Amino acid sequence: MTQDWRSQKERSTMFWLRLIVWLAMHLPRRVVRIFLYPTVAYFILTSRQARIASRDYLRRTLGQEPAWVDQWRHFFAFASCTLDRIYLLAEKFEAIDIDVHRPEQVRATVARQPGCLLFVAHFGSAEALRVTAIKKRGLPLSILLDRNHGRMLTQLLEQVNPGLARSVIDASERGPNLVLKLKEALEEGRMVGIMADRALPTERSVEVEFLGGKARLPVGPWQLAHALQVPVILGFGCYLGDNRYAAHFELFAESIQLPRENREAAIQQFAQRYAQRLEYYAHLAPYNWFNFYDYWLDTETTRAAEAQPPRRAASREQHTHADRIRAGKTT
Repeated sequence: MTQDWRSQKERSTMFWLRLIVWLAMHLPRRVVRIFLYPTVAYFILTSRQARIASRDYLRRTLGQEPAWVDQWRHFFAFASCTLDRIYLLAEKFEAIDIDVHRPEQVRATVARQPGCLLFVAHFGSAEALRVTAIKKRGLPLSILLDRNHGRMLTQLLEQVNPGLARSVIDASERGPNLVLKLKEALEEGRMVGIMADRALPTERSVEVEFLGGKARLPVGPWQLAHALQVPVILGFGCYLGDNRYAAHFELFAESIQLPRENREAAIQQFAQRYAQRLEYYAHLAPYNWFNFYDYWLDTETTRAAEAQPPRRAASREQHTHADRIRAGKTT
């Protein structure tokens, strides 16, 4: 059984978060990034559960036993993306370089049907995707978000950019009211962002193959997509190091059809396709995965593997992807 990610409390304090926000608003980014080093060191030293989750994930995506420097890069990427959310929300775009990858298929779909769903994950920077959609492409964006998780940081970020609060659709609402709010946003021509990579233990889910193991993905996003009958686009905001990001958009489906007679099988197939694309980007940008909790269903096997000698089984392609990201290059 995977862990309930909501059980993870915010490790920081309101004082420290306010300090980081103040520094980001008044000092150059290169200066504020110095504070990330002691911050990351603190979290690595005090967050045993997150370290175990990081090592488990890195072992899967790198195909070898991760070194301490791999875990440092993993945590530092997370800290960098969190800091850069402040700059992006404050519209200090000169501090961030975002390279946009949006195929013609996506452009044509959005031009024809502005109201669409954007499936994202706890991977890289969703904020980089939001900025690309709103500022560079003129697409209004709403976000389906659980306000109760990460409440302190969310409140501070909404103070930095009050427009963020207005764009949030509260995910704690369920049933017809939530569908109605989503439908209204889509009819206004808005893109609606939905996290599709986390399932609560009490939430309906399907099992998928992911990074050599079994994982649970939520059923809800696929049911919403079926009910709303709008295009589904995937978004991955890869952090490349320093101030560089690559915003990747893909057309996943013109619409999601879930036949009544084999609905569960159809959901499983869509979820598996999504997991395959998520796995591709995990290999492309291995330090961008930010689910620091017991994610996989085969954790007993994973923990047993920790006692084994380091293995070097990564494919040439996986190493190539990782090397490209370390060098700041994408395909």
